[in-house]
Amino acid sequence: MLASCASSPSRQTSASAGSTRARSGATADSDPRVGLRAGTVDAEQAVWNLQLLSSTPAPEPFVGVTNSDLAFLGDYAIQGNYNGFQVWDISNPATPRLRKGYFCPASQSDVSVYRNLLFASGEDLGARIDCGGQGVPDTVSSDRLRGLRIFDISDIDNPINVGNVQTCRGSHTHTLLVDPNDDENVYVYISGSGNVRSSSELPGCSSVLPAEDPNSSLFRIEVVKVPLAHPEQATIVSSPRIFDDLEAPPTHGETELDIAEREAAVAAARETGGFIVTIEGQEQVLPPEFIDPMLKSIVEERGGTGAPTAADSAALRGELPAMIARMIGDDGQAGPSQCHDITVYPAIGRAGGACGGYGLLLDISEPANPKRVAAVADSNFSYWHSATFNNDGTKLLFSDEWGGGGQPKCRATDPEEWGANAIFTLAGNELTFESYYKLPAVQTPQENCVAHNGSLIPIPGRDVMVQAWYQGGISIF
Repeated sequence: MLASCASSPSRQTSASAGSTRARSGATADSDPRVGLRAGTVDAEQAVWNLQLLSSTPAPEPFVGVTNSDLAFLGDYAIQGNYNGFQVWDISNPATPRLRKGYFCPASQSDVSVYRNLLFASGEDLGARIDCGGQGVPDTVSSDRLRGLRIFDISDIDNPINVGNVQTCRGSHTHTLLVDPNDDENVYVYISGSGNVRSSSELPGCSSVLPAEDPNSSLFRIEVVKVPLAHPEQATIVSSPRIFDDLEAPPTHGETELDIAEREAAVAAARETGGFIVTIEGQEQVLPPEFIDPMLKSIVEERGGTGAPTAADSAALRGELPAMIARMIGDDGQAGPSQCHDITVYPAIGRAGGACGGYGLLLDISEPANPKRVAAVADSNFSYWHSATFNNDGTKLLFSDEWGGGGQPKCRATDPEEWGANAIFTLAGNELTFESYYKLPAVQTPQENCVAHNGSLIPIPGRDVMVQAWYQGGISIF
């Protein structure tokens, strides 16, 4: 195991939550998984029924920068990173060796690979076509890359950027689809959650709601067709509106502890000049990892250097309300305007979409024209983050990144059904809820923990999955 840290919708709301987490026979004093000592490279561990083979520190310039995803090609693991990607030789899993580090900043640098082609997502406003690290100072620029990068890695030591596909909202994640009936092309589904870029930078982009502009860049995904013989000719072939007619999903609100902590944080931020926004009627403090890149972009846009000024902060405060509205949707009655992630299963002609407030089932029998055939919502789920099929395509698991992946959500006071996995059975185009699964060990309020990425372990005849929980570690079930 290798880790790096359209029919009408059928609405489904599961039973209400309320069961907080008393674990079988384990207490905070007896469970070795509770309260582990922190550390950058020497964090304390509690391991059962697994063996850690290696732990390899990140090289420069990837130290301290978020990793996003992993893709595999033969003896290589390709690790996406907000500063580019790294190619690791894992022919000996106990001693991974860095074969190539490729500096090319562009959050998230979500990666996938097919034969000699590597695909990487780009969404950040400072991402450059030339992969430079100097950012993009202009608000409208031909230097900016928001979309999909395509590399030829025939020579693994010398990746060549052979093409880019620009999109209106960038590419937060993407999904590679290999059509069993098409040997000449592959398809890439792009999920972009960024602000809609100016039409002066990319003609055709529109931030107006679809009701006012049928060509709106909101409430759609992008489908890219990539000719394998000529990847430089990759282009968007459709922009399916798989979110049409979805209403705002049910929500569960906050726990009493979270309400108290949020109100205290807002009060403290107000005293210290923090950045506060209103989301769904509640004041929230935006964390530095959200604010700092935007302030940096504002400084660069005016041609400045160094720390942001009071005027820069004021400019950002003025932009935030509209920015948040675009991110969560201007229409309070509408459902999601984008997916976080899509998982395809070409052999059964279906895909699972984890799309903010909904889990979607898509018909991908025509890869260029995916269609929604089912949708499920759950008041226990806050943010549908990822989707995973079982081996025979009869089950579909969705994960809930409650709190956005930056908060402690595995505390003893947190309901078991929140920030967990939800497992559905799949029969035809029907998704039926069966059960939840959450990390068995409670975590402390100091540990960032919630369901995040997971992968099926391909064991014939069994459904076994490994699930990551940020600082909660991993569990196998």
